[in-house]
Amino acid sequence: MELETSGATGRPSGGLRRLHHITRIDIEPSDEHPGRHPTHGWQVRARRDGERQSKFFADARYDDSDAALEAAFAYRDQLLASIPDAPTKPRKAWSNTGVVGLSLREKTSGPAPKLYVQLNWVNAAGTRKSGSYSVDKWGLRRALWNGCLKLYRQRQKAGAPVEEPHVMFARAQEPFQDMIVAEIAAEQEAERLAAAEAEATSRPETTRKPAETPEAQVVRDDERVRQLEDALFG
Repeated sequence: MELETSGATGRPSGGLRRLHHITRIDIEPSDEHPGRHPTHGWQVRARRDGERQSKFFADARYDDSDAALEAAFAYRDQLLASIPDAPTKPRKAWSNTGVVGLSLREKTSGPAPKLYVQLNWVNAAGTRKSGSYSVDKWGLRRALWNGCLKLYRQRQKAGAPVEEPHVMFARAQEPFQDMIVAEIAAEQEAERLAAAEAEATSRPETTRKPAETPEAQVVRDDERVRQLEDALFG
């Protein structure tokens, strides 16, 4: 953040200066906090590699705000000179697929966890963009493929180096082989059941003979006896 200070607010005589890593602190007692100690001065803060550096320069210690600010400037410049510069390379998007900008994540905000493929890229204007594909909707392999294809097209459009989508897709599947094997097995079982159901539906129904009545059974038995008598006695 940059601040411009002047006069009583603390501008040093040398003119306007950039207050990177320097913040003005003004605290007074209030109705809610009547016992709070008055605090006025400049706070220097910097962070590198997760470690925070901080020091406060009180107006009272340096006689006035301008002198405290000059001391803060000196400390800030010395501090930044002693700390390694922040990395100049852009941060790579987090990934658990082996493909930069592509990851499988889990949404836990609903009644049941849901998996989705998250993708991130930077467009031609330098703006970070994102998208996602639901595993419930597309299946894991199709969601990964959609993500790889989207990354390929968007990075190609932005003029950035990019691998072919099938190369990214092959690498993205490797960490999730167990899930993919189970998914393929479930798809094959669903196809088998669908085929069996379709075959059963298309098979013509066999005409079932009506149940034989007692009277018909007597007639049939009599006919068999008659045929047997004819064979025996002519």
